[in-house]
Amino acid sequence: MIKKLVVEQIEDSIKTLINKFQECPRYFFSEFDITSYLYHLLISKDKLKQEYITNTGYSIGIIHTEYIANSGRFDLVVLDPKYVNKLPITKQRILCGIEIGLNRSYAHFEKDYSQKFVQEARNEVSFGYILHFVKGSNLDWEKVVYEVEEATKNKDCSLIEKIDTVEAKALAIRIDVIK
Repeated sequence: MIKKLVVEQIEDSIKTLINKFQECPRYFFSEFDITSYLYHLLISKDKLKQEYITNTGYSIGIIHTEYIANSGRFDLVVLDPKYVNKLPITKQRILCGIEIGLNRSYAHFEKDYSQKFVQEARNEVSFGYILHFVKGSNLDWEKVVYEVEEATKNKDCSLIEKIDTVEAKALAIRIDVIK
């Protein structure tokens, strides 16, 4: 029940971020600006702003940026609250790993999708999110959209949100890493 509520709050925050990007793409200068804004949105949610006690008695939050895991560094993660008090602080289970790209190539998108979430994150991450943002035009945008459409047909991922205007393009997908 808590996992479903947390995922709903994450996806609500992602949609809010994408709407902000559509309204004012120049508000964000860098990927870090986007990550920071998403962190702000997440930390304001009831279930995500709570503190949790680790198995060694430390109080921690479950949202972290630039999180290093066995499968590499994630731009942003939400730790699984179910495991915080059961695992050492350095071996926490990731409920959601989020990768963010701004004006990046198709190769960057493909690496995040196929390598990070499909190959490396098994048994470490429950849900992966890729947020891909483009200001203006980008030759790789159509290829990214095509690949996402193909993946959603095959049920490899779910499209959470997509915008495609002259000024701003963005999409967010969820990959169910642990089935």
